[in-house]
Amino acid sequence: MKKVTTLIAALLLSLQAFAQVDVATTGQAIAAALNQRDVDALYRTLDVDAVTRRVVKDLGLKDADRDGVSKAFPKALRANIEIGLRTIDGAKGSAKNLRSGVRDRKPYALVRYDLNEQGIDYVEYYLTPAGKVEDWYVHSLATLYSTSARLGLATMLKTDTMLFSLFGTRLATEADVKPFRELRERLQAQDFAGAYRALERLPEGFRKTRQWAVMRVTYGGRIDEATHRAALRYLAQNFGKESELQFMLIDHYVFEQQAERALASLSGLERTIGGEDGATANLKSKILLGGQRVDEAAKACRRGMALEPDYKQAYWCLVEVGLETKSGKIAIEGLKAYEKAFDTEFDLDKLAKLDPYKEIARTPEYAAWRKSRR
Repeated sequence: MKKVTTLIAALLLSLQAFAQVDVATTGQAIAAALNQRDVDALYRTLDVDAVTRRVVKDLGLKDADRDGVSKAFPKALRANIEIGLRTIDGAKGSAKNLRSGVRDRKPYALVRYDLNEQGIDYVEYYLTPAGKVEDWYVHSLATLYSTSARLGLATMLKTDTMLFSLFGTRLATEADVKPFRELRERLQAQDFAGAYRALERLPEGFRKTRQWAVMRVTYGGRIDEATHRAALRYLAQNFGKESELQFMLIDHYVFEQQAERALASLSGLERTIGGEDGATANLKSKILLGGQRVDEAAKACRRGMALEPDYKQAYWCLVEVGLETKSGKIAIEGLKAYEKAFDTEFDLDKLAKLDPYKEIARTPEYAAWRKSRR
């Protein structure tokens, strides 16, 4: 009996390991397709039928309408992928498969998007037993793809009952219906300022929900900084303790110069995505540097370098701390570490002439470094 139990345990462990390999393989395929801007390769990682079913299932469509939408949706899905890849390409961004996990009994691959000036994002790709993607969760928006796609369909199809069902509300009069129709029309026209105003006229019950608050942040970010900040402030005041929103709220606390709260939200993000990485270490450094906590900021950069030795931004993080604080010692530490990690060598004479480096080029540390090269 003991041998049988041992064999069963070994079999379960091997099956578990096999499942992890499948998830990792899919995550790597997604990241590779994103980095190669390969629409076909990314599309192949999806179970298109499963994605379609998840999007369509709660729309309240009649059978004939559901069949029609289901047939047309794969084309819209592919177009969505093309838009996403163009966005990444425009930002000269990259993607990295970070780790695997399980959420609500669904295995997922966590992929980080590095979008340079546009920041970072984390996306959880949920997999079917066959290792194909059936949905994904965008942490910066605290939203599933299927949820946002349903809203998009309701916007395009102009079916009032469909739009209402998405917001979980029952409408009794024409006055109730009007703001939903206006929201749909504004979104269809990509008029985000108009959509933001339409949100303010939705039923009071819906205006108390997290979904409403998150939509205000999303649309506000497409209008101007003041509107975006106001929407973030409302979100923090009313839903600030919710774990799914901590990534979104980091910006708010940075705006408000509340470094400790920003750091707490960053820790919340790390818990949600399963741990720290080079990018969260960089973000931590920026928050600390904003609070003039220079030694801690530099330490966070070093942590990022240790976590991901191949993550170039972690090294530039340390260089930036040195440049911001006019510390030749810290900046040169970062530059030397970069040279070693990526087998390169900076031209110190040319570097000294660049505006960001002129001040540290006058430091004793830079002079000593330059002398050591001769």
